[in-house]
Amino acid sequence: MSNDREEILARLRAILRRPDLPFPPAAPPPLTAAERMVVTEAAGTPHQLALRFGQELEKLHGSYEIMGSATEVRLALLHRLDSWAAEEEAARRGPKTDMQGQERMVLGWAPDRLPVEGLSEALADIGWQLIAPPRLTSPETLANVRWIRFGVTGVNAALAATGSMLMIAGPGQSRSASLLPFRHIALIPFSRLYPTLEAWLAERRAAGDLELLLRSRASWNLITGPSKSADIEMNLTLGVHGPRHVHAILFDDL
Repeated sequence: MSNDREEILARLRAILRRPDLPFPPAAPPPLTAAERMVVTEAAGTPHQLALRFGQELEKLHGSYEIMGSATEVRLALLHRLDSWAAEEEAARRGPKTDMQGQERMVLGWAPDRLPVEGLSEALADIGWQLIAPPRLTSPETLANVRWIRFGVTGVNAALAATGSMLMIAGPGQSRSASLLPFRHIALIPFSRLYPTLEAWLAERRAAGDLELLLRSRASWNLITGPSKSADIEMNLTLGVHGPRHVHAILFDDL
């Protein structure tokens, strides 16, 4: 058996050395950094990248809007939450579930980790409460957020070519805010918007902090639209393993 294997490998090596074969090249030069191959690509101004991101997200059953300032973002967030709450109230059937006072709560990142200032105060002004637990590791802490239907986060990076959002869990950036609620709102400043994942990685390499991020953060989530699953007949179901609704609010902070 060993001799047969060696004979087969020798024949393959001989064939691959034939000079008339177009591939593989005899002595290929190494790829430069500019020649790194990517699966997708996007280009344009920050606003064009924001529009591309939104269009890709819509293809994946998400939604988006583009704002010009932080003030507009606060108003858009409050409007979206109130609209969703009214939608859920209108769709409710039968007795009202005991939500333990969590129906006007929003599970989110810590206020200082969100890309817009004053969100906690703005929410409180119209009867919402931002909840950002440092840990969810006990039955008691989980019970305190069990019925929260809405989540709000920032992003570490948003990728225009695929409509994806990179979220790296860490202090003040609980992954639960983007995974547990039924409806998730992501706040995306233009400064966190990149054409592709490769572009973000290149920036982090240049800044010299990529290795530190990789070593210090255990949970990296690349989110592309709402949670989706399909059965053997390819019938698509949303919201099985995470949010059913994902809405992005992109805004110019440059």
